[in-house]
Amino acid sequence: MKEIRVTLETVTPLFLGGADPRGEPELRAASIRGALRFWLRALLGGVIGDGKLDELRRAEVAVFGSTDTGASTVVVRISNVSFGASIPFSRLAGWNPSSGSYEKPGIAYLFFAARRTQSEPERKAIPAGSSFELELGLRAGVQDQDALSKAYAALWLLTHLGGLGARSRRGAGSLQVTQVHGNAPNSALPPLKIQASTPEELRTELQEGLSKLRKNIGENASVGCPSRFDVLHPDVCKICVVDKEFSSWEEALDAIGQQMQQFRNRRAPDYQNVKNAVQGEGLTQPVERAAFGLPIVFYYRSLGGTKGTLEGERHDRRASPLFIHVNRLFNKKYALVLTFFQAQLLEEGEKLKLKRQGPPAYVSTPDLSLIDDFIQEVQRKIGPCLEVTGW
Repeated sequence: MKEIRVTLETVTPLFLGGADPRGEPELRAASIRGALRFWLRALLGGVIGDGKLDELRRAEVAVFGSTDTGASTVVVRISNVSFGASIPFSRLAGWNPSSGSYEKPGIAYLFFAARRTQSEPERKAIPAGSSFELELGLRAGVQDQDALSKAYAALWLLTHLGGLGARSRRGAGSLQVTQVHGNAPNSALPPLKIQASTPEELRTELQEGLSKLRKNIGENASVGCPSRFDVLHPDVCKICVVDKEFSSWEEALDAIGQQMQQFRNRRAPDYQNVKNAVQGEGLTQPVERAAFGLPIVFYYRSLGGTKGTLEGERHDRRASPLFIHVNRLFNKKYALVLTFFQAQLLEEGEKLKLKRQGPPAYVSTPDLSLIDDFIQEVQRKIGPCLEVTGW
């Protein structure tokens, strides 16, 4: 076999900009290749280890190439793109100008970076229910079934755990395979289409799929805890399915978005710790909310709109270690999948930096236990979290 060809559907809206991120959304093969590369790296890290960076890079480059080594062994192509008019953030979140509030506050919270700002228009999304064909094929003259198998594995992970485009770690851009044209490059690989009709069945499907992928790729390696980067390994990656069926993607994301907002809002001790710091004092302890990703903008109305921006000492951004993904079940209901990568928040020795009026304040990074606390909150307020184990 020289190609994998599937039909994909957007389960949740997809924020994927072109030359102008705030212009009309644009579906591009390069963006899909980047997402596949991320999931392949995470998978390889779990079977090679997070310390053998040169070996990992060689294994990744053997599939998707690099600027140093030349063209990708696996070529990514898209065709038959079918989607209607793009949808602006305000409509997705249900902005009501009469009340000055969002009818879907959870979605507004998860997708907040797509909102209109003082200097930029709101972002638009490719709507849920859009479809396109994806082909992963071997470059002309190449006969490398192993590379094609690894690309297939990355596609399985992207469509079961991840997402594409902006806010993909907050539930946007969830994709699902609706048709498979041909066979898998290796009979030991799991099917791409979801067969589960309940969250419990989905947990079993994820467990079996992850086990097959890891066995197909290589032996189980040891990794540090926390790992050096996002690694798919049971010791440093927690995956769970929320045991509740939703009637729509909107219901699913609005539910978990509202819980995340309530969980993080004015949370002690961060609220007062940062409030004191933006007034000129020092940060007295690590800012726990950094566990959800950086940067974080703190805004205090009680101080006349005083702001502080928390980022890394050397890196202004750090993606969230928590992925929120929406799967459509076989019975047309929807389920939430949470994937928590227990990886280093910043590089070894790097501190958090709070930018404020005057010189910045510095403090050490927190651990990631706040993510576990949030998952427990989801379990209490939305539904039991069925952990995927034994993979």
